[in-house]
Amino acid sequence: MTIDQVAELAYVSRSVVSRVLNDHPNVSEEARERVMRVIEEHDYRPSSVARSLATDRSFEISVLTPRRGDESLANGYWPLLYSGLFERCLERGYFVSLSMVSDRMEDEIEDRARDSRFDGYVLVTTEVTDLVASTLEADGAPTVLIGQDTSWDAFSSVDIDNEQGGYEAGRHLCDLGYEEIGLILGSRALEESAHRRQGVERALSEAGIAVSDRHVAEGDYSQESGHSIVRAWAEQGRMPRALFCASDTMAMGALLALNEAGYAVPDEVAIVGFDDLPAAQYTIPPLTTVRQPVYEKGQAAIDLLLDHIENAEPDPEHTELEPEARGAAELRGPAEPVAWGRHGGTPRGRNRRRTSHHEDRGRGLGRTMRRLLTPLIVPTRVWKRFRFSVPIADRSCAFYSVRRCFSRRPAVPCDAFS
Repeated sequence: MTIDQVAELAYVSRSVVSRVLNDHPNVSEEARERVMRVIEEHDYRPSSVARSLATDRSFEISVLTPRRGDESLANGYWPLLYSGLFERCLERGYFVSLSMVSDRMEDEIEDRARDSRFDGYVLVTTEVTDLVASTLEADGAPTVLIGQDTSWDAFSSVDIDNEQGGYEAGRHLCDLGYEEIGLILGSRALEESAHRRQGVERALSEAGIAVSDRHVAEGDYSQESGHSIVRAWAEQGRMPRALFCASDTMAMGALLALNEAGYAVPDEVAIVGFDDLPAAQYTIPPLTTVRQPVYEKGQAAIDLLLDHIENAEPDPEHTELEPEARGAAELRGPAEPVAWGRHGGTPRGRNRRRTSHHEDRGRGLGRTMRRLLTPLIVPTRVWKRFRFSVPIADRSCAFYSVRRCFSRRPAVPCDAFS
């Protein structure tokens, strides 16, 4: 169906249908109702080309994001952010063009920034802002930044209160009684990383706790950086009793390194992350983390940008969303071991019973033996596939004696394995 057919069925002119589609006020209520009735009955969808010609807009947004290898998509933060951007554009009738850029693409970036077919731009992180912001500002293109960058106050921006988020994490660790706390931060060039550190240090200062430089390290928000930092601390024998990681991805890498080094989480080392990514609840134990509304941040950026596009000379707006401590009852409740996950555990500090050197070695040996022997304990039904001369019941009993020593499962009769 075409716009001319809609006009004919609604007994109005083509221009009236166009004004109704563009929500123009200069249309009578009676004509508007007739047009809308025809549109609904025939499920009419206006042509994007015709709409562009009528409004002098392309209805396409360009999202420029940093190129970070696999981290650009594998990191759980980015899909959440992109989903917020894409869904809001879909709701408001816009297409999205996503491009990854780096400092090795200066000529291509400048051409992209000056592409007149885009109605506006969303710049993700300060890395992209530093590359293209000057070109976009000179061209007067509507632009919104995701992330704080005080050097570009002329652009609207969306971010969260990173300092408050860091403060919530630091206060949580202090409330649980930890005094030796390590910080795994993002790049010092990022304002958000500096603000999260300020928040954590403010909480520790209020509790009378100082952060040692030997327990502060800089990562890059990747799992690899969190893993390598904690592994180095473990090898050097300077592991703190608790860790604040500036992102969940670094916290997940740190959790793996702690497990590889034989540290029990949270019994021996506690961890708090930042982001509340979906994968955080599936780690072992589930990760305690500060939630930042990543999806909502993408939606807010599109709302700001489209408001600017529809207004001739909008003033820049700076939206700041509030972080949330995931599981308020967990993070704000009394300092109980269950606050760290379903497995429990007591912080290692003044409230924990001091164990002897031999007790610690015994527990570590037990964990090591279980890790080594568990792969050898093969379920009996697998062994039934092999043709041994020994009866099945005898084979089950032989393996049952080993299984009972090193498995945490309750004892069951030998007949259950046959």
